[in-house]
Amino acid sequence: QSLFTRFVRLGVPYIELNQQGRARSEIAKLYNWRYKALGDMAHVSAREAFQKANAGFAHEYQMVDVGDQDNGYESEPNPHFFQNLAEAEYIVSVFTYMRLVGYPAERITVLSTYNGQVSLIQDVAERNASYAPHIGIPGRIATVDKYQGQQNDFVLLSLVRSKTVGHLRDVRRLIVACSRARLGLYVFGRKDLFSNCIELTNTFDILTKRPSKLQLVLGETFGEVQRASGDEGEKFEVKGLHHMKAIVGQRLQEEAVIRHTKDKIAYQEWMLQMGMQQPGEE
Repeated sequence: QSLFTRFVRLGVPYIELNQQGRARSEIAKLYNWRYKALGDMAHVSAREAFQKANAGFAHEYQMVDVGDQDNGYESEPNPHFFQNLAEAEYIVSVFTYMRLVGYPAERITVLSTYNGQVSLIQDVAERNASYAPHIGIPGRIATVDKYQGQQNDFVLLSLVRSKTVGHLRDVRRLIVACSRARLGLYVFGRKDLFSNCIELTNTFDILTKRPSKLQLVLGETFGEVQRASGDEGEKFEVKGLHHMKAIVGQRLQEEAVIRHTKDKIAYQEWMLQMGMQQPGEE
């Protein structure tokens, strides 16, 4: 038990907060059941950031099922060093998609419940960045435990395990994991495994009401979305990890063509300004 809990049990007077101002009301419902009467502060409904939908996503939060179809199996290269390659690649693909939509990297945090997965996600993200340096890596990649007391606008969460629930069975860790995001929370894991854990029912009953396949809204740009929060837009369903990779790969190719064209035009304009002929011209 925490020191605070011990004080409470001993009868030390305390004040329990009954309002939260960190997250969208929809996201807060994932964990406010844990408190006696946790409501929202006025600015949660008043500020524009909370009123607008997340660019490129149909939902403000969603659990994405990473199962057998994606080879979403846990591995343990060292004792208690759990990893899940499919979840790591899925998360980095979604991060890349977010960057292509225009999300700033520093406003995206990737969390996992195991150090082994954090290490793997870091490796996958750095490998991805080596091919696309302008994409970069997430603002923070950390374990849930080390991210206590911190927050970010958008959180991608990897649950890792595919055989047993593991230490996420501790509800306190689940609450920390779900309460780090302000505007968007996207959870990647085995739907059947975690939704059938009785200790996690209150949160996963809410998460699993939404489709288990990631739903996007293509063609949107960060900072320019007109959809209101709750408006799902024209949904595009991602069939799985390989489909997500294909979407991102196509977007990167399209962007490369645009970048090349812009660079070529800029070079031609510079040559004209300098009064120089381009190679091959007489």
